[in-house]
Order: sequence, then structure tokens, then C-alpha cells
Amino acid sequence: MSAFLGKIHYWLYNKIELHEKLAEELLSSAMEKGYDVEALKAAGYEKYGAPTVGALEDAIDHGNIHGWLQERIHSVEGRIAFTVTALLNTGAMDIGEMSQVFSRNGKAYADGLDATGLSPQDMHRLVFDFMLEGMPCDRVSETLSNNDEEFSWRATRCLHSDFWDAEGGDVANYHALRDAWIKRFVDSSGSGFSYSRTADGISVIRRG
Repeated sequence: MSAFLGKIHYWLYNKIELHEKLAEELLSSAMEKGYDVEALKAAGYEKYGAPTVGALEDAIDHGNIHGWLQERIHSVEGRIAFTVTALLNTGAMDIGEMSQVFSRNGKAYADGLDATGLSPQDMHRLVFDFMLEGMPCDRVSETLSNNDEEFSWRATRCLHSDFWDAEGGDVANYHALRDAWIKRFVDSSGSGFSYSRTADGISVIRRG
């Protein structure tokens, strides 16, 4: 059944599954702090759909591969926006506590990687082997600098804000959480690079 599936589809599905783990880890962390997450999880599933379980070739709609993957992105991004906004609004967790969840996950994915000898651009590519930025055809990343010392970029449009607007949330919370993941991932990768993002949305991976 997987004859119509290519590496890019598995690559994207792996990124979706990582974000499903982040969504679940947020709920687990809230539960550890005494928050009853079952109603929140059920509401998120009802609104945005439940996670897909199992191998891609068994779960995907082979007649609508692109549309199915896009729906899965919308589902997990919508649930993350819903969950984060609800946890903030109820005071169950603050953004710093949730950033720690993302940071720990970033370290877990970096552990065991051999990122030595990578260029800054290679490191950027590695980061986005994990982080979602829409479908490959969206091409929202604009390169600003690319040399042996740093790679910088910015998004030409935000593909995430609609999910947060729909929940009455703030997409800045999403960027804070993702920045926490990327920073810890880069720091823990053994690459010797660091990551930062400016207030006007320019992201930089630089040596040292």
C-alpha cells in the first residue's frame, strides 16, 4: 500500500508525530501539577480530531495523500493552540512551565545525534526535520544570511496564527514554545552552534 508514498511523506508524518508527543507531554505535565486534563483532552479531540495512531502506510488516505497530511497538521496545531491557551487561561500552567516541556523534548531528540561538522545551514535543515512549518510547498522561509559562521532566516508569513486566533490565544506563545525547543535542541546537538530569535522575527543559528 505504500507504493505511492515517498520519503517526503514519511518525513512530514514524523514531524507531525513529534508534535503529537509535545501535545501529550503538555497534558501529562498539567496532570502532574494536579490539573484534571481528561475533559480538556476530550474537548480538543472533539474540536480538532484525535491523533492518528500507527504506521503512515496503514493510516493515510492513499487517494488524498496531500490533503490527509495537511489535515493532520491542522489537527495537531489546533490542539496545541487549544491546550496551551486553556492551560494559561485557567492558571494550570504558565508559559515558562510549558517552555520547559518543549525544552526537555528538544533535548531528547538531540541526544544521540552526531551533528559535528555541520554548517549553520545544515543545522537549520536539521531543525526543520523536526519542527512544522506547513507543507513543503508552502515555502515560507526566507534566507537572510548564509555563511560558515551563521545562517539567518525569517518567515514571510505566519502559518500558525490562524490556530491561535481561533482560540483567542496569542501566537507569540507558540513562538516562545518553539524557540525553547529549538534552542535546547541546538544546544544539545553537539554542533557547537547556538540559536536565537529577535523581537522582529529573525532567527539565527550561529557558531559558538
